[in-house]
Amino acid sequence: MSGGAAPAGWWREPDDEEEAPAGPAGPAGPAEADAAGRADAAAPEERPRPEPRPEPRPAPPPAGVEVSAPCWNCRESVAPRDTRCASCGRARTHALLVCADPCLELRHGPGPPLRLGRHPDWAPRTAAAFAGWNKVSRRHASITVEPDGTAWVEEPEAGSRNGTYLNGARIAAGVRTPVRDGDQLRLGLRVSFAVRLYGPEPGTG
Repeated sequence: MSGGAAPAGWWREPDDEEEAPAGPAGPAGPAEADAAGRADAAAPEERPRPEPRPEPRPAPPPAGVEVSAPCWNCRESVAPRDTRCASCGRARTHALLVCADPCLELRHGPGPPLRLGRHPDWAPRTAAAFAGWNKVSRRHASITVEPDGTAWVEEPEAGSRNGTYLNGARIAAGVRTPVRDGDQLRLGLRVSFAVRLYGPEPGTG
């Protein structure tokens, strides 16, 4: 059937060359709706995202409230009014030595000296950390902490081949040299410790 109107009940397909009549926009077809849906789906990604809010900081304790601190030896809580840990009996007095390379943190209190070096029997606490550091002597130096909070560094009588330096000055072998809070202790030319001292008074450690 060609030309003219289609009989009632028939649907006439438009020819390929026929164009859709111009006029006011009607409901979108399937292709247009699909494109609009994709645009809407992409729109939220283009919108600026809200900045994340920082987590609120815990409020400081009220005035007069005692805050416990961990024991340097056993890490149990110690009340600020106590001079000794109730769990292990150690006094709060101790020295903290922090080294960045190799990564090493040493805490040591009154008693036998803390030995620094590569010899596994002479310096058991540091031998593994310094195993590959030839510029650290096997028996390099030792740190002693007194009950009153003072600290001392000393090289063995025979000295160390690489030298021990306190704030840039080389110490003499076999001579106890005082160490103060905030000092820099260096073994040889590369291994450096920041020293912090904590005294026996409550609230200092």
